[in-house]
Amino acid sequence: MNIINSISFRLAIGLAFGISILGGCQHSPAPINSPNHESSEATEIKPAPTPKVVKLALMSVTRDEINYQATEQGKITRAFKSDIRGLRGLRGLRGLRGLRGACEPLKDDFALHLLVPKRTGKTLKARPTLYWWVSQSLSDVEVTFIMDKVSSPDDFEFSSPLIKKVLKMSVTKGIQALPFAKILPPSLPNFALEPDVEYQWTLLIACHPDFPSLDIKATGTIMRVVPSAILSEAIETAIDSELPNLYARYGIWYDAIHKLSVQIQNQPKLRRVLAILARQVGLNKVADYELLISDQ
Repeated sequence: MNIINSISFRLAIGLAFGISILGGCQHSPAPINSPNHESSEATEIKPAPTPKVVKLALMSVTRDEINYQATEQGKITRAFKSDIRGLRGLRGLRGLRGLRGACEPLKDDFALHLLVPKRTGKTLKARPTLYWWVSQSLSDVEVTFIMDKVSSPDDFEFSSPLIKKVLKMSVTKGIQALPFAKILPPSLPNFALEPDVEYQWTLLIACHPDFPSLDIKATGTIMRVVPSAILSEAIETAIDSELPNLYARYGIWYDAIHKLSVQIQNQPKLRRVLAILARQVGLNKVADYELLISDQ
């Protein structure tokens, strides 16, 4: 009897020990409403994307990203004066009959903008292409281009601008290119921007020859800079499609706009990238128009 009891006791101990080991090797099921259960269920329904899918998604986002590093120092140098609604009530005045010229066909909400940032934009070019925008088409209109060095606060002398040229043109609504060679007068065929010198350029539409205060004009500034060794190397190794983003990242505004405009001729959808760039510097009307065109 003692032997039987001893054997039974050992079997009971062994069985209990085996059950405890098996129980330690298994995970208890989580309650239905526990966070672990929800996470496990979500993982089974929506598996994590493969590395290939993630890579493609990043490429599609990065392609349209552009970030202009604006100059934070210095005063705001961009200015617009393109509201002609105040001129409409003056048409009947005897002295303003000349208004029926250049400004007669313009709508009340007409806008003339230069594609420039709020503070001085930079370029690497000695003779860059400049860009501007109009809210409606113009036919046989005379636009005066003016460029001069930005004077210092202590400079009170008034002199003729470096360049002043009247351009007669017909343009469609939207962005217009102004190659540097087009604005040079015959007396300055070899004119080029000097490095580290700030220039102001203006486009002007005269509404009346005797009343300059009625002129519609837009002004911006530009400075030619010498690229650093790092930027020069980056430009040399970059492919053409990367240059707009590269220029923008280094604050080279005019070259970023020019490269984008050239690429848009073959890839119209890049207008959306130009719109992003315009929005970053407050050119909201230009951005809205470019987005509208890109969707057509």
